[in-house]
Amino acid sequence: MEIQSINIKKLAKYSVEEVFRTNTDAPGFVLLDFGKSLSSYKLREIMVSLKKELSSFTISEYNKKLSYHWLVRFDQQEDTPFHLDNAAEESFLMLGYEPSEIRSELYIADYHKFATNNEFAPTDYLRNFTPVYKEDESLLQPFSTKIASFYKDTYKIVLINNSKPKPVANTLGVFHKAKIVSKDLKKSRIVNSMIINMLPANKIIDNEPDEEEFLKTALISK
Repeated sequence: MEIQSINIKKLAKYSVEEVFRTNTDAPGFVLLDFGKSLSSYKLREIMVSLKKELSSFTISEYNKKLSYHWLVRFDQQEDTPFHLDNAAEESFLMLGYEPSEIRSELYIADYHKFATNNEFAPTDYLRNFTPVYKEDESLLQPFSTKIASFYKDTYKIVLINNSKPKPVANTLGVFHKAKIVSKDLKKSRIVNSMIINMLPANKIIDNEPDEEEFLKTALISK
């Protein structure tokens, strides 16, 4: 599959509807599977093109741009708790998964639904929100979604709303967590990770991560 055959505008429109949500009717994430006929470099090219198209939307809709917070490739074989990644108040996590024999799962939990529809949630949960969920995970289960098993031979992108709750929010975020089902350090599970902050269009960004380096690198962080 060549990037020229991928309709980035269509992917961006779908992502906006599902991820850039203003209420909990939308899930706050999307899974995009590009099949087998791709490469790591093409996957990253799609990620960058999608980010640019989404930034055109946010500038038009909110007068805010999408700026890189980080761009990194890493081999990840550790479980994580439900959490938000450290970034701006309004941000989005884009994960590009390469084919791997390491079977893993990604879970999403809607903390807004949890806060407003669960009798066990504290009444001030959103006001006293913390980016790592440390309570009983069974309380989140009714508001959680298992996306898929990330296994074997297809290239995938998951875009997640990573925004924190605040009194006036343009978009509503969700928690995410990874579970490694079959850890094997002799093999690799490569994730291309992009955090993009939604910031005022006139804000000057210092030391923004290098897009070209992300597109061209063969390095993998541990």
